[in-house]
Amino acid sequence: MTRARPSGTATKIARFMLLLDSTPRLERVLPSGAAETVEALLRASGAVRRREVDMMRGRTGARLYETAERLLGRGQLLWFGVRKRWMHEAVEQALAEGARQVLVVGAGFDPLAVSVARRHPDVTCVEVDAPATAEPKRAGIQGAGLARPNHVVLAADLASKSLEEVLRPTGWRADVRSVVVAEGLLMYLAPAQVTAFLAQVRACTGPGSRLAFSSMEVDEEGQPRVVFAGRLLGRLIRFSLRLTGEPLRWGIAPAAAPAFLSGAGYRVLDQPTPRGLRERFLSPIGLDEEPLAPYEHLVLAEVSASER
Repeated sequence: MTRARPSGTATKIARFMLLLDSTPRLERVLPSGAAETVEALLRASGAVRRREVDMMRGRTGARLYETAERLLGRGQLLWFGVRKRWMHEAVEQALAEGARQVLVVGAGFDPLAVSVARRHPDVTCVEVDAPATAEPKRAGIQGAGLARPNHVVLAADLASKSLEEVLRPTGWRADVRSVVVAEGLLMYLAPAQVTAFLAQVRACTGPGSRLAFSSMEVDEEGQPRVVFAGRLLGRLIRFSLRLTGEPLRWGIAPAAAPAFLSGAGYRVLDQPTPRGLRERFLSPIGLDEEPLAPYEHLVLAEVSASER
């Protein structure tokens, strides 16, 4: 679906990151430098009005965070920060263990690929999103002086083109160990599209490659389950996403993920629990009691050797 404006979800998450970083007790949750990069991208791209960015980065930022928390439920916004931190570390670990390519699908205004390209000039970094989001992201990268020769932003509709077709002009190599990130993406795909995406990732990456993704759980009817401060608000959010052209379509229970991924040619390496995420990212910075309300679960998987 072609959009006149960037994805509402992409700009929303970018705003949440700025609000998190503008709240003193929470500023160490995000990866180092992530919020500053997002701010630079938003300002240079014009995807969010400058006065909005100024408000979120000014003295009112913390108050805006608390207001959003009251509306959505305590711990919902912090979840985005923890999710970003886990994805960042999953990528860094893959690179430390030999991955030489990074692909971020549905990247929005996420700073991950920009940051990796800067820190690892020998790593090929590619991000893909719909044209209405990718084009201002690319303009923001150029305008903010963040462009790197090892980083490419692709504007493509993966509903009409395969991942292999989209990646071909970039020099991406299917025989190189890679790490692919699909954060906040799969819930917007139909079940058949999720299956196709997993197959395409497997076909486009070398032995030992990894996939890090987030997924919603499902309700008793098999639909993605939204928990935002109660059932009614969850229904309203589901309805609003449908109106903006981003309906929720797919989810899976954490216990079902290993068997599902095994059938798709992957083996699960990590499925962190909320308690494990708290101990890993929040307790070390004194946030043991801070509310954390995940509405997704995280999965790190590796392409199975038997499938190569």
